[in-house]
Amino acid sequence: MKAAVINEYGDEGVLTYQDAPDPTIGPEEVLIRVRAASINRGDFGRRAGFFQAGQTPLIIGWDIAGDIVEAGANVRTLRAGQRVVSQVMGGGYAELAAAPANATVPMPDGISYEEAASLPVAWLTAWIALLDTAALKPGETGLIQSVSSGVGMAGVQIAKRIAGAGLVFTTAGSDDKCKRGLELGADYAINYSTGDFLAEVMAKTNGRGVDVALDMIGGETFAKTQQALAEGGRLVSVGRAGGAPPEVDTALAERKHQTVTTSWLVFTIKPREELSAALAKIMDAIAAKKLNALVDRVFPLSQAAEAHRYIAGRNQFGKVLLRP
Repeated sequence: MKAAVINEYGDEGVLTYQDAPDPTIGPEEVLIRVRAASINRGDFGRRAGFFQAGQTPLIIGWDIAGDIVEAGANVRTLRAGQRVVSQVMGGGYAELAAAPANATVPMPDGISYEEAASLPVAWLTAWIALLDTAALKPGETGLIQSVSSGVGMAGVQIAKRIAGAGLVFTTAGSDDKCKRGLELGADYAINYSTGDFLAEVMAKTNGRGVDVALDMIGGETFAKTQQALAEGGRLVSVGRAGGAPPEVDTALAERKHQTVTTSWLVFTIKPREELSAALAKIMDAIAAKKLNALVDRVFPLSQAAEAHRYIAGRNQFGKVLLRP
């Protein structure tokens, strides 16, 4: 098979389109012919060698959609020929990938391979963070950072269209991205390049702040997001895209009875079967046009390096995918 292979860790240029051995599957796995693979921010860290050492050659990629070629001996709920989406532990940037059967979900009619592949990491992160960890309730106010990111784009929609939140604030780095955030359902979109989201949130809530916040930036953005929380507010941190880790102001949290969750990775706190059930619900909502899986661009797998470079330039709105 062809794959985008990492033979040494480094920048985008280390992604090399080349031949690689076909994967083999175990009795609890399925073999998928990949039709689309999503790129996630975490892929950048794996490419650079932050999460592992001495494991090259390496094929990265967590989110895939495609067709089942073969099912393992113990797999009873899936069969060859089915269109499926799966969250794998690696190997997605390839023509073929082995996937755990309990992390593989049949795709409903009305959803494309590209839409399905864009979902697992970004949408499950936002779904579990807002609906489970933060328990966002109807009528509550929310702040979702970085609406142009996969998690942010999903989070705004989930907050408004699934949880039934009242006012929802979001942020972006340009006026155009802010406009698109409003189109997704946000009530206020603040350009952090020219404005102060903390001041805007406090002004629009009469100094109260928001009930729930979702941050994936870390550093100063995380600190200001915590300051934007109301009494008893809940903040979930799901990343550090800005580079600096989140640092909780414990005195503020205690004084205002805030719940702040920073050590959080959806795929380590939920059983695969629960995540698969949530993913099925998300796909059904997208197929029914209740939610919108925004795909910004699709690159050929042979241009994986260019796709990583494009994301690093922060020009996208929504997900960027690879097509084998």
